[in-house]
Amino acid sequence: MQADSLLDALKINPEKYRVIAVVGGGGKTSLIFRLMEELVSIGKTVIVTTTTHMVYEPERPFVENGDIDGVRKDLQIYHYTVAASLDCSKGKIGCLSEEKLEELRGLSDVLLIEADGAKRLPLKVPEEWEPVIPELVDLLIGVVGMDALGEPIQKTCHRVEKVAKFLGKGIEETVTEDDIVGIAVSRDGLRKCVDEREYRVLLNKADIPGKAEAAERIAGKLEQQRVHVVWGSLQKEYYNSCDFAREKITLVMLAAGNSRRFGSNKLLYEIDGMPMYLRTLAKLQKAASELGDCEIIVVTQYEEIAAKANTLGVKVLINPQPERGISSSMQIGLATAKDSSACLFTVSDQPWLTAETIINLVDKFRDEQKGMACTIFGTKTGNPCIFSREYYQELMEITGDKGGKQIINRHPEDVTYFKIEDARELQDIDIPLG
Repeated sequence: MQADSLLDALKINPEKYRVIAVVGGGGKTSLIFRLMEELVSIGKTVIVTTTTHMVYEPERPFVENGDIDGVRKDLQIYHYTVAASLDCSKGKIGCLSEEKLEELRGLSDVLLIEADGAKRLPLKVPEEWEPVIPELVDLLIGVVGMDALGEPIQKTCHRVEKVAKFLGKGIEETVTEDDIVGIAVSRDGLRKCVDEREYRVLLNKADIPGKAEAAERIAGKLEQQRVHVVWGSLQKEYYNSCDFAREKITLVMLAAGNSRRFGSNKLLYEIDGMPMYLRTLAKLQKAASELGDCEIIVVTQYEEIAAKANTLGVKVLINPQPERGISSSMQIGLATAKDSSACLFTVSDQPWLTAETIINLVDKFRDEQKGMACTIFGTKTGNPCIFSREYYQELMEITGDKGGKQIINRHPEDVTYFKIEDARELQDIDIPLG
């Protein structure tokens, strides 16, 4: 999918990502100034700086050592400036203190930082002291030049010996598509120092004859590992990305519980004149219409629920052994939804859950590109929860009434949370109200 802008392609929301660091191979400076131009064009103020070195460009507005008054003046006149130390003898600008960067962050809408060096070579593996990422960074973008592909390591890579050792190759061997993928996803490669921050990859120079197809294949492999990738040309200003946000998510409503504590089928219990299960189903339908490309599945043991869901055009699956617990219903839904990129599971006895929360949770899952997502209020997590395809096998192996929480607890680093403002949304009804 070709994007209208680099900001759109890289999914950069300047309200969310206010400090962006760029690392990797050649093209970092071009990327930074292209981002600056697009941000200024939409009314944002931008400061460009570095934690290493950049070429000094005297034609651009520049404030030596990040003088606060000078920065304010440039932002008022040009809406952007470059703020750094200056070595005139080398024609280079250099780093500022982290304290100064904190000051600068408060002066502009977005702070762009070149945080790595590559001597204009298209591919690199960082040394132990690289990259230099300040704590205040929200988003890292790793850059790879597609002109590295098919060329010998010794010709096309910065830190030749480091790259060769990382790839397990001789320096005379050529760079392959899988080599680029390996460097881009590794925490010893471009992903170094990302930690809990957001991460993107730009495959530049994909306009070189024969490279576009390879860039798309590399992007596909990286997207499978939940790395958002853009490929294209900074020089020609065209950018492509996988349509990650439109990958199919199936919404599974679990409605097969036995309501032992309630005394009757609580899913048929009316709140504000509507059965609980139907309230939840209506919220899922509203969310699905807003999100697009979302199928709804209802898993139940009850004829009345199945019949009503069918009349609403919803797919219904019957759980013949509900006594096996909620895990059995999840697995029945999952078996049908196995081709979806992710599944959202929700129970039917949270009558105050809103469609907006469902939508926001899916948006959070898509934006953060973690493997799982769930709702949270304070320290209490709850339903709905989302699981990407890579966790389907683990879901098929769980038993009883614990559901997917055990998998979430098993992989906490791969979970994103949507914070709920009203605790009632997570409240399930186990006894009649009143």
